[in-house]
Amino acid sequence: MSTCPLCGTGLTPFARVADGPKREGRQLDFLDCPTCRLVVRDPTVWPSPEAEAEYYRLHENRADDPGYRRFLAPAFRHLAEMLAPGVRALDFGCGPDSALIAMACEQDVEMVGWDPQFHPDTRVLDHGPFDVIACTETVEHLHQPAAVFDRLEWLLRPGGRLIVQTGFVPERAAFDDWHYRRDPTHVILFRAETFRWLAADRGWRLVALDAPVAVFEMPGAT
Repeated sequence: MSTCPLCGTGLTPFARVADGPKREGRQLDFLDCPTCRLVVRDPTVWPSPEAEAEYYRLHENRADDPGYRRFLAPAFRHLAEMLAPGVRALDFGCGPDSALIAMACEQDVEMVGWDPQFHPDTRVLDHGPFDVIACTETVEHLHQPAAVFDRLEWLLRPGGRLIVQTGFVPERAAFDDWHYRRDPTHVILFRAETFRWLAADRGWRLVALDAPVAVFEMPGAT
């Protein structure tokens, strides 16, 4: 892949870092998109779906884990503003055990979850159009982000909101030691500028942008 998977622009070199915990492994390339400012892991080392699933199973993100809930708190603060009886809410990329769904349930709001690995039943998506979709620690895994953002827009009602939580790419000097880029399933990495570009390109309203969260509102509300 020589073009950006989000906007289609030709990619340029960004960083070459030593892979591995002690920075003694093979050299690994990251590429830069000059248009949308996405940072892309060398596509020749992107994991297969099977390898991704195996790596995900190493995570121990339980819905009742206080630490995991604190980690998701930046996104949940924005989600909580939308939660009310009758609201249709979706956790897109919910993983095996969604803390967001549990937290919404504690506020007496039903939230459904979909995940390509752990909850792939697409009938869940028939609950839409949704008033709010949370997409936490998911977008960095997307191999076809443009198509997924198309799908998310289609799933939201006019005026609905998309809440994204992901690590924001730091300045170049801090990138080599950035823990987030070490995860082999994190194949695309977002800057704040990427989310600004995404909103402008699609005509979405950027409601909030404060790392690690971006919140968008869909057009067409009356």
